[in-house]
Amino acid sequence: MNIIKHIPNIVTLLNLFSGTCAILLATTGQLQYAAIMILVAAVFDFFDGLVARALHVKSAVGKELDSLSDIVSFGVAPAMIMYYLISIQGIADFQCCGIFIVPAVVSFLFPCFAALRLAKFNIDPREGETFYGLPTPAAAFVLAALPFYQSNSHAYTIYIITILVLCLAMISDYPLLSLKFKTFILKDNLIRYTLIIVGLVLVICMQFKAIPLIIIAYIILSIVNNNLKNEKH
Repeated sequence: MNIIKHIPNIVTLLNLFSGTCAILLATTGQLQYAAIMILVAAVFDFFDGLVARALHVKSAVGKELDSLSDIVSFGVAPAMIMYYLISIQGIADFQCCGIFIVPAVVSFLFPCFAALRLAKFNIDPREGETFYGLPTPAAAFVLAALPFYQSNSHAYTIYIITILVLCLAMISDYPLLSLKFKTFILKDNLIRYTLIIVGLVLVICMQFKAIPLIIIAYIILSIVNNNLKNEKH
């Protein structure tokens, strides 16, 4: 048995494990810790591809496993966080079998659209150096950051709008920069390195509250990257 070829899949399963931990933490009301586990899952999601390329290991199973893990970690887990966040706001008048209907319907739209995004990614031959639509992990990060903000009287409306905008962004066809590195040469990855630096500065200054701003920076830099490509052509 060749253990080396299974190493990337093990890393992917650590992504899935972290996502299930996030769901468990969300169900016990520990929303900030749940958000942290989503970020941990993202670290494993980032490195499984790097490990596969470094070991020259690719498999159809690995690709499918990655998508299945992502729907849990970046679809269901953030939806659970939103379910409890919205429930806390008192929007819980209608219940069925102990489940708050309005928070459930709104929150669980997110994993449905995340699944559509992941399926689209798997079959779209254009996906590679460019993403078409907001990547599922990026959308999940925005929701994961919300427990770190102080809620107010408008929080419920903000949560609803945020979920709907992210759902539409995930299935849009607008080209966005892929963060997958084929090489680490500066001139080939200038926009990516810029995003990393901006992200690090924002995280140092604002910690988890920086995540929505980082996603906005990601979208802006993607637009810049698209304009640079168009100028070259």
